[in-house]
Amino acid sequence: MNRVNREPEQVTESDLERVIEPLASYICATDQPRAALMAALAVLFREVDQTYRAANAQIATFSGISRHEIHVADLH
Repeated sequence: MNRVNREPEQVTESDLERVIEPLASYICATDQPRAALMAALAVLFREVDQTYRAANAQIATFSGISRHEIHVADLH
């Protein structure tokens, strides 16, 4: 899911636990939990990267600047 918010949401530990617990249960139930964990981390990193790129593209579109001109510092 690629979702772009205008304002960052405050994430609490309980929010993360609610999301992570089913994934942890799934990983532990597999025949190869270490491999499942590595795959889950790869998917998570890929999703974060795709969302970050989508946000940069949207910012560039609305601001009229090239996506190559956007830096991490510009987003904070």
